[in-house]
Amino acid sequence: MSAGDRFQDPDDLFADTRMSFGDHIEELRFRLVRALVGFMIAFLFSFTPWVGKPVLNFINAPVEAQLNYFYDRRLQAAKEKLKENEKEITKLNEAKELSIDINREAWAKAFGIKLQPAEDPDANTGPWITVPARVRPVEVSFAISEAQRLVGKPPSLATMGVMEAFMVYMKVCAVCGIVLGSPWIFYHLWAFVAAGLYPQEKRYVHVYLPLSLVLFLAGVFMCEFLVIPKAIQGLLWFNEWLGLEPDLRLNEWLSFALLLPLVFGLSFQTPLVMLFLAKIGVMDVESFRKKRRIAWFGMAIFAAIITPIDWLSMIALWIPMCGLYELGIWMVQYSAKSSETDTDVAEPEEMVEV
Repeated sequence: MSAGDRFQDPDDLFADTRMSFGDHIEELRFRLVRALVGFMIAFLFSFTPWVGKPVLNFINAPVEAQLNYFYDRRLQAAKEKLKENEKEITKLNEAKELSIDINREAWAKAFGIKLQPAEDPDANTGPWITVPARVRPVEVSFAISEAQRLVGKPPSLATMGVMEAFMVYMKVCAVCGIVLGSPWIFYHLWAFVAAGLYPQEKRYVHVYLPLSLVLFLAGVFMCEFLVIPKAIQGLLWFNEWLGLEPDLRLNEWLSFALLLPLVFGLSFQTPLVMLFLAKIGVMDVESFRKKRRIAWFGMAIFAAIITPIDWLSMIALWIPMCGLYELGIWMVQYSAKSSETDTDVAEPEEMVEV
């Protein structure tokens, strides 16, 4: 039996939770190795066709849909200009005469003509026949564009290098590995942190950690399904306004698509940040209420900076943050009342013990 065990204070409730610095380092190494092994298994599993590729397609789907909408809108705008007889496009659409080579048999079948052998051996009697035609270039371009959209390659993200697609897929698989392995990873990280916490501190973590996860996921899903499509639409509208042709890169879009949901998820932690400030004594309920207008204005500036130029994206972030600010005020007030109740119950017990 060690000296520390022989002279251990029997009234020390936290004696079993104390660890030496070396024990903390060993515990950290043990937990990190286990968490890394779990991440690597999930990362390798993400390389399978059932995980990585569907996730990449899901991330690319909003931008490809908005690109199709962008080109559809531009085509419709050109058709409207043609209907309104706009000077420039009407001039481009003036009929042009040219010659077209057409298959003789197809030509005869289409017009119900019976082919007769020509008496002149130099006559145009080969498999092709040259016929004069008059076409309107703009209308032909419309038809070709619509045909390409139906049977050709649709507008999509482009890669500028041989390695870009592979590196993008690696990033997607790494993110999928973190998400799929998050229960195992968070368990080991939490096990390491819990070793240094008192029982009452563990109780707070058990209560607020699930709430933090729910708020984070709510922000991520809201960004993915509501904000990102509108953001792409606004950014492409800006390209259209400037008369620029969008040529979106896969790597740049992936960085944008992964960063923005993360920002939304972290922004949705507002109530917990307020509760933390109240716990350490920096703010209280009355302070939060008095500074409500300043906080709303600051959140509006934050939303305008973080989100793209589309004002709908800014509103979509600002309004939930204002609602979460009010939720934070309620949580701080409720937490203060709970603390007072616990204190009132604990005081008689402490007096009896003395």
